[in-house]
Amino acid sequence: MSATAEIPVTSPCPAPDAARTAPGAAPASSSSLDAGLVSPLVDGTVALDADPASHGNRSFVITWILSLLLGFLGFDRFYTGRYRTGALKLLSLGGLGIWWIIDLVTVLAGGLRYDSRPLRGFNQDKEIAWIATGLTIIVAYSMQVDELLLALLAHLF
Repeated sequence: MSATAEIPVTSPCPAPDAARTAPGAAPASSSSLDAGLVSPLVDGTVALDADPASHGNRSFVITWILSLLLGFLGFDRFYTGRYRTGALKLLSLGGLGIWWIIDLVTVLAGGLRYDSRPLRGFNQDKEIAWIATGLTIIVAYSMQVDELLLALLAHLF
C-alpha cells in the first residue's frame, strides 16, 4: 500500500446501504438513520457510531475524580444524577467516610451508572484510575494526612 492510498474504515456493525456513499459524494439521506448515530468521515462518506448509548452520558474520569476528592460531600452522586443520596451523603459527610470508600470502589469497579448506562470512557480509563487511586492512598498515608485531618478537626471542635 502506498502512502497516498486510503485505509478502509471498518465498523463492528455493517452500515446500511443508504449510509454508504461514494467518496466525494454527498451522503444519502435516509429516514431509517438517526442523525445522532451517523458521523461524516473525512472523505464525505458516512459511518455509524460504534457506541450510540454513550451520547450524553457522564464521564468516568470526572466521576472518579469527584468521588476521590469530593466524594465525602456527595459530588459524585450529584454529578451522576442521584440527588437524594447525594444530599444524604453530604449531610453525613460520606457516611463518616465509609460510604465515601464504598462509592469510590463502586466507581472504580464500574458499578456506578448514569441513566442505567455505564459511564463513558470506563473501559479505556479504569486501569489508570485504579493505579492513580492506589498511588494517592500511598502518598496520603506517607504524608500522614489522616493525622493532619484529625488535628484540624480537634482544633475546630
